[in-house]
Amino acid sequence: MDWSKERYLSSMGLFSELNNQEIKQLADNFHWVTYQPGADIIEHGQTKHFFFILIKGSVDILMPRKGKGLVPAGSFLAGDFFGEISLFTGKPAPYIVRAAEECRLLVLDSEHFAYMLLRWPILYRKFLEKLSKRLNQVNSGLWEAKHKEFLRSGLQINQFEHKFYGLWGSPRTTRAIENKINELSIDKEHLLLIGERGTGRQMFGWYLHNRQFTEDAPFIVVNARQFDQQWGDLMFETHDHEGKQVGFVGSGLLDLAEGGTLFIRNINMISPRAQLQLAKALDAGEANCRIIGNLLDEPERLEQRLIPQLRKHFTHKYVITPLRVRKRDIPIIAMGILEKLALKHNRNTPVLSPEAIKLLLSHHYRQGNVTELIRIIERAFFLAEDDHIGIEHVFIGPVAEKTSWSIDMMKWPWVSWLVRRGIYPGWVQYMVTVAFIIIVALLFIAPDVKAAGLLFVVVWGFWWPSLTIISPTLGRVWCSICPFSCIMERFQKLVQKNRSAPDFLKKYDYLLITIGFLMVFWVEAITDMRSSPLFTGLWLVVITAAASITGMLYSRHTWCRHLCPLGGFVGVASVGGMLEVRSDANVCLNKCTSFECYHGTATLSGCPLSMHVPYVDNNIDCKLCLHCVRNCPNDAVQFNLRLPGREIWHLVRVNQGFAVFIGVALLMLIPIHYFEPLRQSWPLDKWRLWFSAAFWGTAVVAGIAAWLIARPFRSKLASRRIKLVFAFIPLVLSGYIMYQLHFIPGISNFRFGLMYTAAGVTELQRFVPALEVGRIIAALFGIMLSSFTVIMVMVSHLRKSAEISDAKTQSADD
Repeated sequence: MDWSKERYLSSMGLFSELNNQEIKQLADNFHWVTYQPGADIIEHGQTKHFFFILIKGSVDILMPRKGKGLVPAGSFLAGDFFGEISLFTGKPAPYIVRAAEECRLLVLDSEHFAYMLLRWPILYRKFLEKLSKRLNQVNSGLWEAKHKEFLRSGLQINQFEHKFYGLWGSPRTTRAIENKINELSIDKEHLLLIGERGTGRQMFGWYLHNRQFTEDAPFIVVNARQFDQQWGDLMFETHDHEGKQVGFVGSGLLDLAEGGTLFIRNINMISPRAQLQLAKALDAGEANCRIIGNLLDEPERLEQRLIPQLRKHFTHKYVITPLRVRKRDIPIIAMGILEKLALKHNRNTPVLSPEAIKLLLSHHYRQGNVTELIRIIERAFFLAEDDHIGIEHVFIGPVAEKTSWSIDMMKWPWVSWLVRRGIYPGWVQYMVTVAFIIIVALLFIAPDVKAAGLLFVVVWGFWWPSLTIISPTLGRVWCSICPFSCIMERFQKLVQKNRSAPDFLKKYDYLLITIGFLMVFWVEAITDMRSSPLFTGLWLVVITAAASITGMLYSRHTWCRHLCPLGGFVGVASVGGMLEVRSDANVCLNKCTSFECYHGTATLSGCPLSMHVPYVDNNIDCKLCLHCVRNCPNDAVQFNLRLPGREIWHLVRVNQGFAVFIGVALLMLIPIHYFEPLRQSWPLDKWRLWFSAAFWGTAVVAGIAAWLIARPFRSKLASRRIKLVFAFIPLVLSGYIMYQLHFIPGISNFRFGLMYTAAGVTELQRFVPALEVGRIIAALFGIMLSSFTVIMVMVSHLRKSAEISDAKTQSADD
């Protein structure tokens, strides 16, 4: 018949076990068919089936996919056979086989195919082996395709349209960036985006991608630091038989990003070897996508960051300006974020107060530029309970860091039991409040009764001096059990206007507290209140009434945070105290979404001082009420026992106006100590006149000097000047301890003696009043501690400067 059919059939492994006579019989049933390129050899859904052996040319397998047309599923080359599956199953063809070029095939119809299997059953095993191999190949291909799709979906898991707010800033900034995007979208040349972290480089790349590609085009984002480990298949080269490189296979990322954008973060951090391999892949034309790389560097230092072979492929470069250079954009971006958040959460758009805007403008955003601003505004949006965002909702800068050794006392079962049950400070505060009410009542009703006199001594002889002594060691323990605060809360529950504190109160609270503190000391001195139970009771009632009225008018503990002179003094004194409330900031910022520490729960109110606990890094902003400890659902808040003093030189954010309070409190000690001994020798009216003039004159001078030295509110983050002023806190406290020691009952009756005896005869004897000894010790401690704190502030500043310099040097070396 046709001997060539026999030759082709005998060369196929499928028929290797048939002899020549059998091959000849089999060849009689085959016939030749030729197909031109583009012709369908098997049509989709075809019910009449044939067995094909491809002798010449190649064919493509196409799978119909809903919404995607025909999807390539494989191909056959010369020597392959196909069609047997439909003959075995009898089902319509699920795919299309189309000639990719001119093809010549041997064809066997279904009847003769069945006869072939019946005549030579051994062919069943051959078909099963071939089918098994094909299934493995198909499964491998499907797994690879699914793996690629999985990787692609994983790399695109961030919904960028939700991640980015699409806000560039002022109309001028927006117009400039939109023009640049339009310019760069004309071609698909690779692009380098240069700028600081958080300036919007990835958002720029995303909007450029959207402008240039279709909706389903991939936008793949990878981190260059992990490039070598995760995407090493990019570096597989292919070589010819002589060992020369001829191309790349399995080019991983480039395949994943095919038809879209590959965005490489910090592309300059890719190792030089990987940069070289990527450059070779681009030279070989392997990239059917646009590559956008970003850099944390200056354009003029680009040559130090990318090897020349890779740098030449990035024909476009664009530098994004840091946010601190374009601060006019900050209010516009902030309001745009608030509008989108309000729309998303079905709320009215909050309004930023002037002081909040001023605070946003004062910050330099070196941590994250626009990204940092977004986090600040998002946090303020969720913390604000109404349509007004004030300065108390805006938390700027890094979170509080652990600065020294500490023990979380909440891990002690008995402390945890006391706090969780509300015994401390709750029940203790109630008992102190009851005692306070009894004392005030006795001072008014029966000031001459012996018990009232004893209580009067307790107020002035023990309570007031103890605040000066205890606060530097135990912090704001008094504030946690304060009766003024407890009574204020009772009145708040009866009448609550729940207004937000006025902006001037938030802005000048340090000044009001300073004036209040001056008034307390002045009134106490000129009225001789320490010897008058009636005046003392009246003074306590006035403070209680002021706290209660403030509580009824304004939300939370506005009195305690912005007005209380006693709280201001205790807060400043407690900066170096041994007790603190801090949190695990990583848990707070990454796990918490409900802000119970700020808002409170159904059973317990939130922070009375409107603080977000991850940003509490000093005791002035915390009154140790422990509400956050009890409210936190993640147990991230700690009640710590710590080493004293270190907080001052580790301050991050603090109400800088208290520098004025510290300066005034320090210098007003001069008239207090100078005029106190003159009270008994001068006429009372003369003493009052000169003391008042010296007292208030010194206060004004001290306040102006402290303002000029510290320059408060230029930034919310504590500067070196602010820390140096705060370093004088121990000296201030020692001065007040020296003053208060004089009023401790009976102290003048104690003396310390020094006596030398030889051979039973007293040779030397000297007695020193205990009051003088106490004052000398207090003065020495104050001078030494303040000196040490000043030194540590300077050392800490020099260390940080060295770290910044080393970081810049290391960045240059990289």
